[in-house]
Amino acid sequence: MQLDQVIIENFRSYKNRITVDINDLTVFVGKNDIGKSTILEALDIFFNEGKGSIKIDKDDVNKQAILEGNTDIIIGAVFSNLPASLTIDTTNSTTLTDEYLLNKEDKLEIIKKFPNAGKEKVFVKANHPMNPNCSDLLLKKISELKKLLTDEILCEDKTRSAIIRKAIWDHYSDNLDLQEIEIELGKLDEKNIWDQLKTYLPLYALFQSDRKNSDGDNEIQDPMKLAVQEILKDQSLTDSLNQVAQKVEEKLQEVAGNTLEKLKEMNPEVADKPNTGNSKSRKS
Repeated sequence: MQLDQVIIENFRSYKNRITVDINDLTVFVGKNDIGKSTILEALDIFFNEGKGSIKIDKDDVNKQAILEGNTDIIIGAVFSNLPASLTIDTTNSTTLTDEYLLNKEDKLEIIKKFPNAGKEKVFVKANHPMNPNCSDLLLKKISELKKLLTDEILCEDKTRSAIIRKAIWDHYSDNLDLQEIEIELGKLDEKNIWDQLKTYLPLYALFQSDRKNSDGDNEIQDPMKLAVQEILKDQSLTDSLNQVAQKVEEKLQEVAGNTLEKLKEMNPEVADKPNTGNSKSRKS
């Protein structure tokens, strides 16, 4: 995915919401302490979730907003070049478009809210159906979705949630009442939508000008870590590594089994104690 915009609100000097366009080459020019680094550090918080160079804390909440009773920091990002499909509901392959998870510009808009600079809550801003007959479908389990099917709704496969949702939305296509709303992805955790999307996010590294320039600096170490993360996103490589791990386990089991056979020849009582498989509780 490609980052198109960053959204900031109530973060340090940015009280009101701002939207900054991001291109292949983006340069921020301005006076010292005017907020250039704040934008870059907000991106570090968004992408690296506190594991990068910047850790969010209560001092980051805009002071004027605190006086007005608003302590929620908001950092968001808008993406294009989206994945062709993703798998939710465990095995259902679908698209962001079919699930109505894109904004009015057909882009993916992720909003992270940090209440009082605490643990993040992740939302997607989507142009989503609000017709009561077909709203909140993403929150429903397959048993609940089936109850919404009527004789008039054509559904080719009633065993897959994504297909049922699409059938219902298609049935009401002339009256979806699309509105831009924020959907909390944490409430859809069974569908693993956010975990799926994170695998497609760009990798982000912040290089600070006042770094110590030692080999142990994050600025020195992070590029290699990022490179490893990018490499491991290759599904074919991940599959190969899993195959190697499985082969190693099989060989270890083989060696352990042969060792037990020898132990049985020498001392059967000792041979009964080792367990070559996964640890499991045994009933007496």
